[in-house]
Amino acid sequence: MTVPAGLARLLAGRPDVGAAEQAFPLLTVDDAGFPHVALLSKAEIDVTPDGSAVLAVIASRRTRANLGRDGRAGLIAIGGTVAHYAKLSVVRAIDTPAALGCVLRVAEHKADSLGIPLSPIGFVTTAPATNNTSAQSH
Repeated sequence: MTVPAGLARLLAGRPDVGAAEQAFPLLTVDDAGFPHVALLSKAEIDVTPDGSAVLAVIASRRTRANLGRDGRAGLIAIGGTVAHYAKLSVVRAIDTPAALGCVLRVAEHKADSLGIPLSPIGFVTTAPATNNTSAQSH
């Protein structure tokens, strides 16, 4: 399955310094079976040029461990009146000391809407967030 156009539009591009940006919850499951959430910015997530997969750079040690063990994640993105829920599977990964680079295939997608305006989780981008992620221990 390709990345649906509405979701791809939300993930594409780079964050602007000083601008309000969406934080994208990436959900994994920890080794005890509990949900684990990492918030990603556009500096850490994108779509391949052909729209076939989601690309992510993960600095969080826990999220990296969860993806390495299970290979699956959920992603939430909000656009207007639509909540996009994507189930993702790791297709390829490159693990470095600083981060895990992942190619994630969309296994399932749901565009959910009641027709009411939604507000995503957000933040104002600072200069370091536009270049790379910090090694956080989410």
